[in-house]
Amino acid sequence: MSIQYSLVPRSSNLGKKDAPWLVYAAAQSTETVDTLQIAHHLASHNSPFSEGTIVGLLLDAQKCIVEMLKQGARVDLGMLGAFYTTLTGRGAASPEEFTPDLVDRINVRWRPSKEMTTSLQHTPLKEVLNRAYQREVRRREKSQLNEAMEQAREND
Repeated sequence: MSIQYSLVPRSSNLGKKDAPWLVYAAAQSTETVDTLQIAHHLASHNSPFSEGTIVGLLLDAQKCIVEMLKQGARVDLGMLGAFYTTLTGRGAASPEEFTPDLVDRINVRWRPSKEMTTSLQHTPLKEVLNRAYQREVRRREKSQLNEAMEQAREND
């Protein structure tokens, strides 16, 4: 297993227009795993629970987490990490002028546990082309294949 990354040029200091640009690594996901796939994976690890039971537990956990967040709690799931809320909105000139209507959005955030973060630190890395280059390579390969098929038809 390895975490794939591509190289991306970025400003070394976003606050300064004349800051030098450096090349940084950006993680590239290979796929998106949904709830059913997680349930299947968990069930395959000698779990006494079926995929259906695991899906039900995950859905119930999501509902309970939302309930607790609505009550103002931070939800700490131990080795998984913690869920908490933040607010996005506009400010007021004084506390007396502030109203909840100035809050535009309630955000749900997640902070991974130290154990989860630490367990990833020694994962091997593998450089891959960035997504734009990957799309271009696929487009060229498809174009070349179409050209070859067209030539084969003409030769028949």
